[in-house]
Amino acid sequence: MNERDIARGFSAVWSEFFPMLSPTFIIAFNDAFVRPILGRGGIVGPVAPREGVRRPDVLAEFGFRLAAAAYESRISVRAAANNEAVLDAANLAAVNRTREFGAPLLEEEFRLSDFERREGVRLASVYEEFLALWPATDAAIFLPAIHGSGVLSSCFADLAVGRTLFEVKTVVRPFHSCDLRQLLVYLALQAMTDEKRWEYGGLLNPKLGVFCSFSVDWLVMRLSGGRPPKLVFSDFVQALSRDFVLDHRF
Repeated sequence: MNERDIARGFSAVWSEFFPMLSPTFIIAFNDAFVRPILGRGGIVGPVAPREGVRRPDVLAEFGFRLAAAAYESRISVRAAANNEAVLDAANLAAVNRTREFGAPLLEEEFRLSDFERREGVRLASVYEEFLALWPATDAAIFLPAIHGSGVLSSCFADLAVGRTLFEVKTVVRPFHSCDLRQLLVYLALQAMTDEKRWEYGGLLNPKLGVFCSFSVDWLVMRLSGGRPPKLVFSDFVQALSRDFVLDHRF
């Protein structure tokens, strides 16, 4: 059972453990927490949708992979974009990741066009500006591994920066409750281990050039009605496993 399925389903379990995660809360949350990325040249503007982009999902993944390659190689996005091997590797990784989630691809969609690659470079540059906001001591990890628990599979989150775990959504919309749900799944799984990694959570949208961050303890207590976060996460993971078993037994 993967994290996307959990975020989009199991409504009874979500209502039981996070009853305050309502449409009203999400509207207030977006108003109070979400802010633009203030880059080195000013506010990073939205990467507007352009005609000629055949697969926005592959393009979004390509931008993410290119940003990761640049950061991990300690080079600029511009330098990475001038390296054909790096571009090809990011393109292949984007296609493979998209297909992992069951999205069919036509043969001509496997390789991004030159125009689409330029758009992907623009997205990668937003990640670069975003990471520049953080102290050099806050190392970034793209695709941090998350251990599974019970029937929940091991998986990869999107981006960790220091003590903050970010869920990335490359979309033209405000953040939705399902975005917070997916982040909460990762944090719940992390809470099942002895390894303490993230005290803060956040959401990042490189397409709109916005993000937010918050205390994990605050969020869980706010959404659960004041229950201790460690207990909420433990009971939540057990309930998901229970409901999954029941659904497949009958």
